[in-house]
Order: sequence, then C-alpha cells, then structure tokens
Amino acid sequence: MNKTLCIAAAALLVAACAGPRGSTGRSALAAGSPAYYCDKERLLPQGGRLQCNWQPSADEACKFTESSVLERATLASEPQPAGRCNTGQWLVKVSPR
Repeated sequence: MNKTLCIAAAALLVAACAGPRGSTGRSALAAGSPAYYCDKERLLPQGGRLQCNWQPSADEACKFTESSVLERATLASEPQPAGRCNTGQWLVKVSPR
C-alpha cells in the first residue's frame, strides 16, 4: 500500500510541475501571431526584454494576468496603444518581425 501511495504522490507532483507557468518570465505565446497585447499598467521594460501579460488577442489580454517575456529584438516596433478593455484597462500591442 505504501508503494502505491508513493507512486500516486510522485505522479501528482510531476503533473503539478508540468503545468504552464507564465509568471516564470518565459515566453508562453503562440508562434505566428500577428500581434501580442498586454495591459499597459503591467508592462515592465527590462533592457532588451518586455515583461507583461502578453496574449495573442486583446480579449485574452483583458482576462489573463500571468506574465511572459518578449525579446525586443524579435519585435517590429515598440509597444503601441491598442484601445481599452471593458474594465477600463488600457492595452498596448506589439507586432513580431
């Protein structure tokens, strides 16, 4: 019984660690998106990187708050105004090269 319990605990631990972790600073964005959107107040420039709640659509950026990072070298321009969410949050967007 202890062996089964240990296996079940190990499987649970592996499953928990394998989930998405957008707040780790890694980019969690779909490749090939025409633009990425984020909440302007969450935008944190860090040298050659832009940390924010980047999402492939404005609607998703209004809902999701987990941070991810984009490298400035992969972008066509700096963040530009992109309207507002229903909650009043201002959005910015960037386009990849």
